[in-house]
Amino acid sequence: MIDWIPALQATALCLSLLWFGLAVVARPRSALSIVWALFCGSIAMAMARSLVGADAALWHQVLGVGACLTCNGFWLVARALFREGRPFGAPHMVYAAIVAALIIATQQKGVAPAAFIVVTSELLQLLSSVVLVLAFWEGLRGWGQYRGVERNMRMLFMATYGGCVATCFIAPPLLDPAGTGGVDAIASATAASAILLVTQGLVTWRLRHPLGSTVGSEKPAQPESGAVEPAGPQRTPVAPAETDAATRAEDAALATRLERHMRLEKPYLGTELKLSQLSQALDVSEYRISRAVRATLGHRNINHYINRYRLDHACGLLADPTLGHWSTLVVGLESGFGSLGAFHRAFKTAEGCTPGEYRAVACRLTPSLS
Repeated sequence: MIDWIPALQATALCLSLLWFGLAVVARPRSALSIVWALFCGSIAMAMARSLVGADAALWHQVLGVGACLTCNGFWLVARALFREGRPFGAPHMVYAAIVAALIIATQQKGVAPAAFIVVTSELLQLLSSVVLVLAFWEGLRGWGQYRGVERNMRMLFMATYGGCVATCFIAPPLLDPAGTGGVDAIASATAASAILLVTQGLVTWRLRHPLGSTVGSEKPAQPESGAVEPAGPQRTPVAPAETDAATRAEDAALATRLERHMRLEKPYLGTELKLSQLSQALDVSEYRISRAVRATLGHRNINHYINRYRLDHACGLLADPTLGHWSTLVVGLESGFGSLGAFHRAFKTAEGCTPGEYRAVACRLTPSLS
């Protein structure tokens, strides 16, 4: 059995390094991708520390410092997975930092006084236990509000995480009463691999479908007080954005943020810009962005909104006499359209003429305006 331990630890190490690399290069960045990368990096350090052993004193200490965002780091990951908007603030990061400092402090057995190690170990056990419970609670929190894909995600999270934590606590005293450490090492490496595999799938899904946009994650709209709900499937829910002043104010603020992001960052110049990318950039749900685009900015949908920015950009390029040698294909691609046909259709629908006709008129007017 002991011979399997390095192989299990190496497997967890490879998985954590792979997920760390993918999280680092992922764009756009979000709170979830950042804390997931930190957690994977910390697990990699922990597995590498177990592989090098205590004989490599310097490396053992260095890797131990890096392995300080395990349970506390995963708590932040859980919050980012299951909370909409800003998943954590300064108090949460301070708590995680305190746990990290205690993890590092308990590793200084050869330097710090024995009494100090005992105190920090007991405090670490208390605070880390709280973090383990809080991470599980994130999956359970608001359980009755969700259904479908969102509920299945939470069930998978709680089953995997709860099972791994229980295994790490129960297996060593039951199977290794002598305390050799072999069962503990196997349980830790196996649990780390399972959590890495399952959570990577959950993180990938959440980054593509932020909370509030997944099927079954939204609360159903409530009817107005005193209104009689008509029977049958033809009932249309009352849109909160039309009746709730607070919601309208939120939509207006979000629309301002969105407009600023579009003007300053110019994401519309990328041909693959999607609602999910705007959602991640602004750290709000896709549903809220779509609602703000329709209710506040007055566009039919998000594609119509994005294309309006692209068309304005294209008009500027077509009116520039120094770019007269650019073909309409180049202008369309430079403005974020994926093809000449899509550019021509959108341009003629919005402007009432082709890009070539617009350029001819704009270039004739430019000298007289200068």
